[in-house]
Amino acid sequence: MRPTENLKSEHKDINELLKIMSKIAASIKSNEVFYTNDVEDIIDFLKYFIDKSHHGKEEIFYPALQQAGIQKDIESLNEMLYEHTLARTYLKDIYSCVENCKNGFSFSGEMLADSLNNYVFLISNHIQKEEDIIFPMAERELSNEKQIEITNKFEKIEENIVQHGFHEHYHDLLKKLQTKYPD
Repeated sequence: MRPTENLKSEHKDINELLKIMSKIAASIKSNEVFYTNDVEDIIDFLKYFIDKSHHGKEEIFYPALQQAGIQKDIESLNEMLYEHTLARTYLKDIYSCVENCKNGFSFSGEMLADSLNNYVFLISNHIQKEEDIIFPMAERELSNEKQIEITNKFEKIEENIVQHGFHEHYHDLLKKLQTKYPD
């Protein structure tokens, strides 16, 4: 599997989670009941599936593009990596808001909805840029050897960071949330 195919495959699950996050944010904005344990499950997904695994792969992928001499738009590549840092900031905000909600601070619900929406907006646009601009460029410009090298590094992430049952756990979690928050 090429690196871009691997990343696109993970984008499908991420996009599903983003839809759920939007639904929870809308519920909060409408003063409907929401469950902090669902948001805690989302935080777990964001922290491990997206940040540690998926973004870990992207943090190999983008420097590899630069090293391969793809200079077309270095600023865009750097911006994509910066968005990972921004996503981590939003993740911390989501976590803090959930903790405040659990402690009874009513203002935190509105802040949580805003933080969820900020994360969804950022990552949705990030994925769109990757799939429309960056990935096609990488597929055109990277040699087969370089793509194999990147794929091998992705596999090392899977071996080192991701444990047995990792993907199954997060797919099951996503299915549980999709059942609770259907389209």
